[in-house]
Amino acid sequence: MVLIPRVRAACAVLGSAALAAVFMGAGAGTAGAATSTLRVGCGHNAYSTIAAAVSAASSGDTIVVCPGTYAGGVIVGKTLSIVGIGHPVIDATGQDNGVQVLASNSSIRGFTVENAIGEGILVGMGASPVSGVTVSGNTVKSNDQGNPTGAPITDSPYPQCNANPATPTVPGDCGEGIHVINAFDNTVVGNTVTGNGGGILLSDDDGATYGNLIEFNIVSGNTLDCGITLAGHTPEIFGGGVHDNTIRGNWVTNNGVAGQGGGVLLASGVPGNVQGIPGTGGAVYNNLVEGNYLAGNGLAGVTLHSHSPGEDLNGNAIIGNLIGTNNLAPDLDFGPHYFDGQTTGVIVTAVSNVSITIEHNIITNDINGIWVGQVGSTITV
Repeated sequence: MVLIPRVRAACAVLGSAALAAVFMGAGAGTAGAATSTLRVGCGHNAYSTIAAAVSAASSGDTIVVCPGTYAGGVIVGKTLSIVGIGHPVIDATGQDNGVQVLASNSSIRGFTVENAIGEGILVGMGASPVSGVTVSGNTVKSNDQGNPTGAPITDSPYPQCNANPATPTVPGDCGEGIHVINAFDNTVVGNTVTGNGGGILLSDDDGATYGNLIEFNIVSGNTLDCGITLAGHTPEIFGGGVHDNTIRGNWVTNNGVAGQGGGVLLASGVPGNVQGIPGTGGAVYNNLVEGNYLAGNGLAGVTLHSHSPGEDLNGNAIIGNLIGTNNLAPDLDFGPHYFDGQTTGVIVTAVSNVSITIEHNIITNDINGIWVGQVGSTITV
């Protein structure tokens, strides 16, 4: 059975009773713990900034933010539920991020997050892994201002936007609209991610990223990079790996058309096994890409790249997706001998042996439905 995606909002709507409790200052009680509701921009004793409310709150509290525009650069270092009413704006102009979540079991929902130098919403990148975070019902747009053209630069105030000195012709990774890093069992659901350099990124720069659910998001018009990226940057032997994540039911269109970006990309930039030692290559494996709509993207709707021998991209599954015309800015990574210059639904090109599953997809209006380019490797689909 082919799963036809239906994008839907995932944020809960506060009912009249809940709103009354918020504005009357009622606490949100839980068994065994007293919690409070703090307000920003509305009601009695409201805070004027989100950061001030976060500072004043105790772990387990709820922060309700009323309509308005508030400064970005918010760092959530304790377990909080931060809820926007009427889509208040977090304007992160001049800030590295709109919101950075460093505390497990927190939630961010109902905001418009814009104009950050780096990511709009960053989950993780602290000393410890983050889990149980929910990012839902947000509009994340016009972030990655640290490198708005995608050209290789070295002077961005946000280090991730700068090119690696070892590869100065390659632009740095500013982090996309939403970035999940060194994080497991988190949920990114029902968000609209548009007009950023790239859409949603899962990476392992500071530790493994696994078991995350990316579901029912609209990821569109992020023109410099991919819609949804699963990228291995750290060898497993050093704690890296991007694995067992689920990318399901997302609407992923018109990304990467001004750069080199697919609808959903699974790839590793880490060289293969060092001196033949297992686990020293990049690892993006056992991820599920299911029931998404993918069309109009620069690279293929689903693009899988293994750039060096010894990388682990095995066990990924591409199942039941509806894939329209893609590969509009043709895939040049393995040219000139393994160059796909035609519209293509799914591309698999590898310098390492790869075994993946591709089944029950509907691919329309592409010259190549599935394009497999072998580069001294065995690819099993």
